[in-house]
Amino acid sequence: MRKNNTSPLLSLNYLQVCLGNFLLFVARYMLLPVLPSVMANRLGVSLALTGSLFIFLTAGMFIVGPFYSYIVDAYKRKYVCVFSFAFMLLATIACTWVTTTTEFLLLCVLHGMAFGLATTSGITLAIDLTNPNCRSVSNIIFGWTSRLGMMFGIAVGIYLFMLKGFDTVIYVSAAVGGLGILLFWMLYVPFRAPIGTNFCTTDRFLLSRGWVPMLNMILIAFVLGVLIPLVPHTFRCVEVMGIIIPFFAVVGLSFFCSVLFVKLWFKKEHMRELIIVGIVLIIVAIGLLIFPIIYLGLIPAAALLGVGLGLATPEFLLMFVKLSHHCQRGTANTTHLLAWESGISLGVAVTCYLTVHISDSPAVPYRIALVSALLALAFFIFITYPYFMKRRMR
Repeated sequence: MRKNNTSPLLSLNYLQVCLGNFLLFVARYMLLPVLPSVMANRLGVSLALTGSLFIFLTAGMFIVGPFYSYIVDAYKRKYVCVFSFAFMLLATIACTWVTTTTEFLLLCVLHGMAFGLATTSGITLAIDLTNPNCRSVSNIIFGWTSRLGMMFGIAVGIYLFMLKGFDTVIYVSAAVGGLGILLFWMLYVPFRAPIGTNFCTTDRFLLSRGWVPMLNMILIAFVLGVLIPLVPHTFRCVEVMGIIIPFFAVVGLSFFCSVLFVKLWFKKEHMRELIIVGIVLIIVAIGLLIFPIIYLGLIPAAALLGVGLGLATPEFLLMFVKLSHHCQRGTANTTHLLAWESGISLGVAVTCYLTVHISDSPAVPYRIALVSALLALAFFIFITYPYFMKRRMR
């Protein structure tokens, strides 16, 4: 019989949770670059309309959000994660059967609700399976797997769509998700008695002290959201030493390298400096997409975008954690995720709208992304960081 209620940080259980979360984000984000244009063609409607419906993916997360705490407390967290993950995959596959915009809207809401429950219960599982002394680090590493899964999913989705078409993207997404479900199903999760939380509460949903960095995070995620629908039609791939690689694969690899660099070389806290440098690199990357250096191609833009996100976004998660009370780490992680998803969905919606209504000026979305990044930098320096220093708990 096992006596420990928690596992070391790098235990098999914790690694399973991280890998399962990585696959969850891969399965979801494979669809995002191609779904707006594909559904517009299938439903015979404007790209602006299908793009705007993407906001309902995040709206579903907010609808079910107040009930997160009750659901993961009243029911076994592993099963909540498994079944909501499975429901999200069913909603993904159902995209091939949608025939009206109303059906697509409802599917977006249900997909968002299921994704929200899967991610929240996954965050809770990661915290439960980590030694209490390592939980802040656990949150950061778990957040890394989310961002890496997102980058990898976008790259694979675009690449498969180019080679095999939309239906293949759907089926591969479902297969990847199925593997993720299996990993969560195989977890050993120690029994925890329910604590009797309220049916409707902001616990494990929104961190009240985190609304300022949440706005800042939305501005950063908006930049990436603007790029996601553009890349399949413009910068699909980059060429590295004669090898064709998806644009977002370079972004993801650069992200991974940057977070490893920060972990290995920065032993002390350098939150302010890392976030500022990260946002500045994102600004430079967008500038290179607007005004590319011809002989260098797109490699610098993709690499700088990945490094910038790798420097800034983990530090924002750490900021949310440090703003939270000891028992609110899960809430901090979920708030960071909701900010990220809100920015992404708004960016996708804006790009799809502009693609239809300002087709004579294709650089407009990139300029809007650049403005958002500049605002994010100013907001962080003059508002977010001073607020954080006044309100931080540890």
